[in-house]
Amino acid sequence: MGVNIMLDFEVRGLADEAQTKSVLRGLVELIRAEGLQEHEVGLGWSVEGGRHWISGETDYPIGISRFHTWRPHFEAAFRERIQALAPAATAAINWRYPDDD
Repeated sequence: MGVNIMLDFEVRGLADEAQTKSVLRGLVELIRAEGLQEHEVGLGWSVEGGRHWISGETDYPIGISRFHTWRPHFEAAFRERIQALAPAATAAINWRYPDDD
């Protein structure tokens, strides 16, 4: 059975523009590898006060089959990807379940 989810995330503590773009490319690859479409998860990066960060979010609910097993897999892949590309960065994912509202 599928679950409708929405998510948003941030990656902070990126060293510079080159590292930020590298992590962004890695997250785009992860989104594709997980069968999500680029239009389903918007990604972007910014610099505020000399600090680089990435954010991403869904604009509408996405149906995920077997979400209870997919979520821990996705969270681990997300953390591993960021750790490999930017070891000092911190990241957080927030999940929302619009059907529960």
